[in-house]
Amino acid sequence: MRSRIILLVFSFFFVFSCKKKKTDTFNLSYKQDNKNIVLNFENNTSTDIVFLAPNMIGFESVKNKDSQNVYAIIKTNKQNKYYQKILDSLYIKTLINENMQVLIDLKRPSDGHSVFYLKKDSSLKIFYDLNILRTAIPSKYKQIYYPYKRGIEENYLERDYISKFSKLNFGRARFILQPVIKDSLFITISEKDTNY
Repeated sequence: MRSRIILLVFSFFFVFSCKKKKTDTFNLSYKQDNKNIVLNFENNTSTDIVFLAPNMIGFESVKNKDSQNVYAIIKTNKQNKYYQKILDSLYIKTLINENMQVLIDLKRPSDGHSVFYLKKDSSLKIFYDLNILRTAIPSKYKQIYYPYKRGIEENYLERDYISKFSKLNFGRARFILQPVIKDSLFITISEKDTNY
């Protein structure tokens, strides 16, 4: 009898801890849909969140580590316009402070980050347009999701304006720098996709 009670108590704590773990994660999974790369963000936390997504994601060849010839550019209008303006203004101020104003007019759609607001217990799909340059080597390629933590540590420009953005008052929401990446996406580039 006593062993049954211990087993029930253990089972209760195990189930409870699993549920608690599930409700405290911000996850990313992705897939390929024809010429689209789809990033699926899931907010399984108990609060609304604000997060960044890169405007360009790269793919690296598993054969020779080439990461220049296969990439995907964001195509969505789901950005949070209010916070996007703030992030963009912080980026411009950083460039001005560093006497790098020339980069303001040179910014491309693939540069920088987009800001999204995701309510608790909800998900958001973000589409990217896949680009394969003719110089890409036929190979299997692995998607490289932007490592925000390392990027902020190594790139002083991003360290400045993203750090400032992360410290803003987001009201009921909280800022999360990076999701938990649940899987990896591999795509195969064949000779018909390239000049090889």
